[in-house]
Amino acid sequence: MSWIEEFYAAIDAQDITVVERLCTRDTTVQFANHPPAEGANEVRAALEHVWSTIAGLHHNIERVTEDGDRTVVEAVVDYTRLDGTVVSIPSATAIQRCDGRVASQRIYIDMTPLESV
Repeated sequence: MSWIEEFYAAIDAQDITVVERLCTRDTTVQFANHPPAEGANEVRAALEHVWSTIAGLHHNIERVTEDGDRTVVEAVVDYTRLDGTVVSIPSATAIQRCDGRVASQRIYIDMTPLESV
């Protein structure tokens, strides 16, 4: 399993321990237009917050572009709402790695379809 497959499987499983193992201690994540979460504790809190608002998610990876430690992942993310309905939203994530671990992520996604009922 590649690091990308392992990383996204952990995100989809909402397994924070694997996510933390695959990230640097000073990792950052910027999700959509929200301020960046900086450091392992803030990233953990941000992920756990997002996960608490949904019943589940699954990344359907469509394309991966890698150049050294830089990776762009294009996907359609299936979000299962708390009421059981599923919303599919295209996304792109720019990832920077350091020493084989995720050092930063910038997630480009429009969450409006998930918030609309």
